[in-house]
Amino acid sequence: MMLFVSNDGVARAATAGAATQDASVHPTRLRLLQVATRLFQQRGYHAVGLAEILALAEAPKGSLYHHFPGGKPELAEACITRIAASTLSALDEASGSGADIIGFLRQLGAESCAWLERTDWRDGSLLAVIGQEQGGGDTALADAVRIAYQRIEMRLAKWLMLEGVAVARARDIAATIIAAHEGAMLLARCRRDTAPVTLTTDMLCAMVDRG
Repeated sequence: MMLFVSNDGVARAATAGAATQDASVHPTRLRLLQVATRLFQQRGYHAVGLAEILALAEAPKGSLYHHFPGGKPELAEACITRIAASTLSALDEASGSGADIIGFLRQLGAESCAWLERTDWRDGSLLAVIGQEQGGGDTALADAVRIAYQRIEMRLAKWLMLEGVAVARARDIAATIIAAHEGAMLLARCRRDTAPVTLTTDMLCAMVDRG
């Protein structure tokens, strides 16, 4: 489960799924998605302008509206959809390989810590950053974040049920995993310290083991 991407693509746990997902994407569209995602992760949706996205993506303004007729809002929705798809692909790949979810959470925690340090604490979780800005608003962007989180929660719950967790309990644990991990990432960025992620990972693994 990777709710963020690194500066050079999707973080390692989701690399295979992202590579498959991006293979058929037009190069200009992909550059716009990668650049916009990174900027949104760092500063949020409202603090990033189209001119900056276009300059870093080395794309003319016309190409943005060719690939994203709705402009910046449509681009942001596409970024959310892309990261959700890569996260779901990572979950499918891990669960399908026979890996246990506790081992996956350990891997997620380790890679999250490494990623935060590698980006010098600049980048946050895309869904969390945009979701916090949108709040409980009734907008297309807020809906995109809600749907992304719901899909990831359902996929986690499915994996938990396959490992023997009761249906009702699986949904609760899945929601807790997402909430705790996203919160730990935020706290780690604020403190410039990976300890919150490490501690949260330990607590989540213990919770899943008991479940």
